[in-house]
Amino acid sequence: MREKILEFQNLSISFHENKKVVKNLSFSLNEKETLALVGESGSGKSITALACMNLLPNNAKIEGNIFFENKNLLNQEENELQKIRGNKVSYIFQEPMTSLNPLQTIQHQIKESIILHQKLNQNEASKKVIWLLEMVGLSKINNYTPSYPHQLSGGQRQRAMIAMALSNNPKILIADEPTTSLDVSVENKILNLLEDLKSRFGMSILFITHDLNVVRKIADNVVVMQSGKIVEKGITKNILNNPRMVYTRKLISEPEKIIKKKKSSDIPIIEVKNISVNYPIRTSIFKRVKRNFKAVKNVSFKIVAGETLGIVGESGSGKSSLGLGILRLISSEGEIFFDNKSIRNLKGKELTKIRKDIQIVFQDPYGSLSPRMCVAEIIAEGLNEHYPYFSKTEVMRKVKKSLENVELPTDILSRYPHEFSGGQRQRIAIARAIILRPKFLILDEPTSALDRTIQLQILKLLAKLQNKYNMAYLFISHDLRLMKFFTDKLLVMYQGTVVEKGLTSNIFKKPESAYSKLLFEAAFNK
Repeated sequence: MREKILEFQNLSISFHENKKVVKNLSFSLNEKETLALVGESGSGKSITALACMNLLPNNAKIEGNIFFENKNLLNQEENELQKIRGNKVSYIFQEPMTSLNPLQTIQHQIKESIILHQKLNQNEASKKVIWLLEMVGLSKINNYTPSYPHQLSGGQRQRAMIAMALSNNPKILIADEPTTSLDVSVENKILNLLEDLKSRFGMSILFITHDLNVVRKIADNVVVMQSGKIVEKGITKNILNNPRMVYTRKLISEPEKIIKKKKSSDIPIIEVKNISVNYPIRTSIFKRVKRNFKAVKNVSFKIVAGETLGIVGESGSGKSSLGLGILRLISSEGEIFFDNKSIRNLKGKELTKIRKDIQIVFQDPYGSLSPRMCVAEIIAEGLNEHYPYFSKTEVMRKVKKSLENVELPTDILSRYPHEFSGGQRQRIAIARAIILRPKFLILDEPTSALDRTIQLQILKLLAKLQNKYNMAYLFISHDLRLMKFFTDKLLVMYQGTVVEKGLTSNIFKKPESAYSKLLFEAAFNK
């Protein structure tokens, strides 16, 4: 029988007006064990984990006990907690862009964590940084200096966070959705890496996720949460193979085919020809361009009204750069046509007018929502820009309707992004995009932060809106299961180039490229 290393006893957490968001939780993490904390967005998973290290805001009221090494963490002074944080207990946060310092290189941030807790000199710490980056699949960024967070893709930033969390060989690793932004092949590598490190260093893992496929691969035991309560817990194999609760069965269920109407036209809404995106690599204090990194190389496609084109590929393959290039949010080469009109040379008011009909939902909702604006201001921002003649009453009516469309209550209008879970923030971002009823919507990992049941709700919502307004979608995702049920056509990218494209059904039945086969094998364990 393994000894308990972390134990939660009757933990309750409340915020506004003493309303409990976590209610009398009791469970334990054993030595050398992986325990998965599973539940819908907003069920209290992340809040429970944050309570361990006293990382909740000051207005949080915590009751109960959390024991680590026979010490109640809720009673420790700040200086004692600092010795534990990042050393004995490490944390991988859900949103890496907001967790990494934008002013320091990735290498420097990892080295800083090592030097803070270990007696290593600069040279020894640098060698360990290189080793850690190689372990998490980021050996290439050692060749480029500087490597700042904004220069990496979402998946690469997450891997950098994992390297930092593992830098001091912690006894407990709390991983909050660590594979959310990763493609399936890299996800498997990270999960295998965590398993290897757990056995090598005798580490325990508290793994927070909404992905039951990940739970099946990595967890020894599982705790299922709903609305702040535990509804089921036990050995992973027993829970997943024979769930007792209706809620657990709903989480495990496979997605159903989303009904979409047939396309009404063959005229493209958006067409790109030989689009390329280059990032300049600058060196020295004068920031001279040493060379260009080709993120996207001569990609061509078209999407008609009512159609969804899916783009899949590894993290860093150029998927998001392609979407930003089409929107002209970053520099790109090639031709871009919208409604059969070239938008390559549009500027000022002409470009602004077009952008009303082309919207995007970004991958990281916390980074794309202003922390200084409430929900009402965030969603209304586009309306105020493009329809300044709308009355306040009309704007508010449309804002409330947009919230209803994404399954959020209208009584949250005065609240701010930090008051919501990751999944709720993503739905706010979607509400902001669809309020303008665009003709073309770029969805950059729009469901990556959501649990499976909410993913399906959002996709059904998007399908409903597409059927009603005949919108064209560019759907960027690493989740092949969602691609199979939501997209009409598929484009597979690898290192900036297209390696396969065609009807989604044809590619899933018989992928032709070796890389596509690798992705399918990793996703479906074929």
